[in-house]
Amino acid sequence: MIKNILTIMMFTLALATSAQTFAKYSDVDKKHMVMSEKMKNLKKKLSIPPAAGLFGVYGLPKKGQFVIGVNYQRYEFSGLLKGSNSISAQQTALEAPNQFFGKPLQPATLRVVPKKSKADVILPFINYTISDKVSLVALVPLTKKQATLETFSGANPNVSLGTNTVESKGLGDIKLGALYKLHDSDKHHVLVDMVLSLPTGSIKKEDIALTPANTMQSARLGYGLQLGSGTLDALLGVSYWGKDKRWGWGAQYLATIPLEDKNSEGWRYDDKHEATVWGSYAWKPSLVSSLRLRTEHQGKIKGVDSNIYGPGLGAQTSNYGGNLTEASIGMNWTYARAKNISIEYAVPISQNRNGYQAERDSTISISWRNAFF
Repeated sequence: MIKNILTIMMFTLALATSAQTFAKYSDVDKKHMVMSEKMKNLKKKLSIPPAAGLFGVYGLPKKGQFVIGVNYQRYEFSGLLKGSNSISAQQTALEAPNQFFGKPLQPATLRVVPKKSKADVILPFINYTISDKVSLVALVPLTKKQATLETFSGANPNVSLGTNTVESKGLGDIKLGALYKLHDSDKHHVLVDMVLSLPTGSIKKEDIALTPANTMQSARLGYGLQLGSGTLDALLGVSYWGKDKRWGWGAQYLATIPLEDKNSEGWRYDDKHEATVWGSYAWKPSLVSSLRLRTEHQGKIKGVDSNIYGPGLGAQTSNYGGNLTEASIGMNWTYARAKNISIEYAVPISQNRNGYQAERDSTISISWRNAFF
């Protein structure tokens, strides 16, 4: 009798334990189903990521959410342009005018020209949303610029004295500002950029270079090798992008406007205007490829730095600015929820530069973003 009672009690306990276990796993399955449904809905709402090389488009988080990331860009140059036409280093030394001609020891034409150059920019950023419409953004560029220069004899521009490499590196111009959501729906987004660029990058960088007198001498580097603009600048832009099923598209206009007549060294960059359009295709929700077309226009440098002097191409204020149009191809991989890596490769399809300048070869942009929802 007692044995039968114990058997019944054990069987009842086993049934109760099984029921509790089933209920427990049933609750877990329900939670997983709810989470899976939320993720599906989130994927439907998320826009196709924009191209990697874009400024000011970091996502559209809700109030109290934020996005962090790092952008990397490399610009490479080789050879020289006179307007839109290629020109050799020696021909440049024979014909390109020296704006300092007439002053002591200054020849009529240039004597120091770039053979090749490159610039690397690492740009950490954070974007924090303070309301349903406004996000704050901060960007801190770390920049390295390098140029290989060929020097020709001051007495005879047909005689090359050799080459040497100069370099500048350090903090660039920090950017702080706000992004305003003008429109935000499942398929269409419009974002306005209002950013202030602070003159934190050095405009007094020096290095040792080979002179036309065949001596090595320390001197202030040309304008393009400095790390900042030296002025307080406004970056104003508007971006639109949308999607329909697997297809995405967008456009952006961006203006960089100096807010001061000149910097502490007596010069400033001219206004810069950029416009870009792009299209993209999602091979699957986590993998998107893009094609982009970008054009820019900028005038010559205004003013002059009295310490940037001599028959070097980079010392001539007329050899800056002009027009550039480039095409790029990119890929964006969302490897986890709200985390993505994108890469873009751009090449010029048209260059018409002011005066004599280094010819742009290519630009590569790599971006990592992590959104916290």
